Amino acid sequence: MSLLVLVEFKTRADGEATFLRVAKALAAEAATEPGTLRYQWCTTQKPGHYSIIEEYVDADAAETHNHHVEPLLRELFGVADLVSIQFFGALNKYLRDWSTGREGVTVNTPL
Repeated sequence: MSLLVLVEFKTRADGEATFLRVAKALAAEAATEPGTLRYQWCTTQKPGHYSIIEEYVDADAAETHNHHVEPLLRELFGVADLVSIQFFGALNKYLRDWSTGREGVTVNTPL
């Protein structure tokens, strides 16, 4: 079963241009990853808020993605705050550890 991840970010003051550049770079990197099925950035109705739909073959592929783009993720989190993240699917230890105790995280596991 695949892992679907829905994330919302809010850019910080004067960080939107950097955020957009980094988001496009992340999408370009994700396009080369064999375990990434979908990686689509979207604007929202709220100014400065952006969402992303990520889908991976499994949690290990999501972990591989995060390690692969770690420098870009650090840059993204330097100009934006995580509003929420929803996981749909089984998490591996890496993602369970990352999400434990973090605000705005919802984990939806298969029945």
